Amino acid sequence: MTDQPFILGVNYWPQQTAMFMWRDFHKEVVDEDMEIVKSLGLSCIRIYLLWEDFQPTPKTVPTVMLDRLVEVLDTAAEKNIKVVVTLFTGHACSMNWLPPWMLLASTERGQYQVFSLEKVRSNKIRNPYAEAEIMEAQVYLLKELTNAVCGHPALFSWDLGNEPSLWAVSPDNFAAELWLQAMTETLRESDDRLPVTLSFHVSDLGRRQGLTLGMAAKYMDYLSINAQPRRVPWAEDFFSPVLPPFLGSVTAWLGKGPVMIQEFGLATKTTLPVPQGLTWGSNSEQLLVSEEDAALFTEDALLHLQRSQFMGAFWKSFGDYHPSIWEWPPLDKHLNERFSGLVRYDGSPKVAASVLTSEPKRCRKERISSEWLDISQEEYYQDPDGHLGRLYGRFREYYSLA
Repeated sequence: MTDQPFILGVNYWPQQTAMFMWRDFHKEVVDEDMEIVKSLGLSCIRIYLLWEDFQPTPKTVPTVMLDRLVEVLDTAAEKNIKVVVTLFTGHACSMNWLPPWMLLASTERGQYQVFSLEKVRSNKIRNPYAEAEIMEAQVYLLKELTNAVCGHPALFSWDLGNEPSLWAVSPDNFAAELWLQAMTETLRESDDRLPVTLSFHVSDLGRRQGLTLGMAAKYMDYLSINAQPRRVPWAEDFFSPVLPPFLGSVTAWLGKGPVMIQEFGLATKTTLPVPQGLTWGSNSEQLLVSEEDAALFTEDALLHLQRSQFMGAFWKSFGDYHPSIWEWPPLDKHLNERFSGLVRYDGSPKVAASVLTSEPKRCRKERISSEWLDISQEEYYQDPDGHLGRLYGRFREYYSLA
């Protein structure tokens, strides 16, 4: 897979239905959006199969949802756009999304709330790595999906999950490996040529037990790291264009394989009118930058990502969400989720869109060295956060990226 051209893609939800696209499906909207994606020069989209929509009960996969998935793939194929299909979307856009049968009657105070059965909840989540019933249900869903779309020309790869550690953590290494083996074997039974990946969160870079990068790499064709700028304890400049290539480089080092950069990009201040009466959200820690600053970030980040010879990079979101859904969860409390798109909520492209589709300036094609790595993996895992901060400084200094 490393011989392929650098892939530029975008994570996709429709602007007027967001995470509810499958239950409120509009084929004409998908067609219009794919035409915009094509016009921006992007070659791939990543879609998320919201778990509750595609498996409302352990033994139910609605035919209508499979038909809608086929329609999305057909539309993408018509536009010559490839599709990464994210399967068990337990987490997306700052919230956990789970079917009701994945929830327990008890509640718990977690970092992320759960949306299920049309309501935001705080139920405790069942562990998919620890319960055979859940693993059997996941295998059932994969078989139904692969039967419906096997061999479709639009498919680029399967993504087993988006940041799964944000909603469930494997109790031990054995359970994690058993899950990986069962899921990948099921997918490859139908088509062993279609790549499989798993999208990791930044916090997974320090994970030593359970579903680790090293373990996943044994079963994945490539690894994905969600590199959207965020506050991390070891990097003060979390809006730096150096951060995505650094995160990707650490992922490649720990996983010893090809890496795709997911969810990179900056949320921007809207240049369009804000409808009267709408609130801006309650999370004061979220920051928005100007479109011009986002474009500068994009140009520099792409330069470094291409120099590092990653497989490609996916922008955080296709479009800013329409004001008509700003009060829907999770957009009601998360500004960055509202405004992380490549196009504004009226469909017009942002400044970063032109930069994303252009050849980065001063682009050098040679593979950059790993001399900034001065420790073994065993030493790294003794103090991941401490070493990440130090290595980040070395990465910046070694390549004069500061």
